[in-house]
Amino acid sequence: MRKRKVFSRYDYERLFDVIRDKDSFPGQEVANIDTLKRDLERSRPVEPREIRPNVVTMNTKFLLKNIGNGKKYVYSLSFPYDCNDQEKINVLSAMGTQILGSTIGTVIKNNSCGEQYFIIDEILYQPEAAGDYYR
Repeated sequence: MRKRKVFSRYDYERLFDVIRDKDSFPGQEVANIDTLKRDLERSRPVEPREIRPNVVTMNTKFLLKNIGNGKKYVYSLSFPYDCNDQEKINVLSAMGTQILGSTIGTVIKNNSCGEQYFIIDEILYQPEAAGDYYR
């Protein structure tokens, strides 16, 4: 069973808008929409200022560390329509749905490159912590 996550009210509303538009996404993303929908339905939306600074929210820039080789990568968690470069992880990808709402220290499994495991090592920018509530 997946851990119950906390979302900002604004992310919660925007993510449900994405879910309602699921017919416009490719097959694998549609499968991940079901996971995202379950997470949202079991979550508790809160005001942005109540989000702890160690939580990955939408548009958060964070450092992922490959547990196997120690390499570090900087990414931002993005909406599907904003994923226009390699430094962004689509919230509808398998990794994106795992990362959203997770905290520093959470281990993420990536199956697309074989069995690789990453840890959320650091949050470099979180909109809520910076007071950018509508980003």
